[in-house]
Amino acid sequence: MGPTLFVDSADQQAAEELFATGAFYGLTTNPTILERAGRTIADLRSIDRWARAAGAREVCLQAWGETTAALLASAADLLDIDASTVVKVPATRTGIPAAAALTEQGVSVLLTAVYRPTQMIAACAIGARYIAPYVGRMADTGSDALADTVAMQRIADRAANPTTVLAASLRSADDVARLAEAGVPAFTLSPAVAWEVLCDDRSETAATVFEETVAKLV
Repeated sequence: MGPTLFVDSADQQAAEELFATGAFYGLTTNPTILERAGRTIADLRSIDRWARAAGAREVCLQAWGETTAALLASAADLLDIDASTVVKVPATRTGIPAAAALTEQGVSVLLTAVYRPTQMIAACAIGARYIAPYVGRMADTGSDALADTVAMQRIADRAANPTTVLAASLRSADDVARLAEAGVPAFTLSPAVAWEVLCDDRSETAATVFEETVAKLV
């Protein structure tokens, strides 16, 4: 089975166009993505609805709150939208206890805003379903982001209860390819990077030549 792809967007039209390709499994959002799309927390129910209608088999929505209790309360609101929601929780001092409590309840958790391989150890220990290393932002801080993400995958490969690496904050299709080659199994992509992964100008040029040739043959 090949890599699993998610759309990282709250833009309905952009997401629906990508789901229509048949290449994408699910949708991820976070507060920054909501703001970028002109959406609010109140729009999460409609986002979940149109994403699933478009073909998303998993929808990952992010909990919010400055305390563990607040994160758990917002997670309950997200699960009220759909009981199968994958709840995103930041890998912080308040977030990790919330994530652990949710996994104990049988909730699928995505530990997000991850920056170092050691956080994969925590993710596996609490039974998180996914972990989202912020590859581009890791590089911005001077980390060897690709190597650190591959290290997370190696930790998962050796864990008794492995957490799936869902690489995020990807800036180029080449980075996606390098991580996929190294065994990273899942990626969430902005629409721009998603189309860069799917398509190449040379493919479009070749298809145009084919059509021009067909026109001469009919």
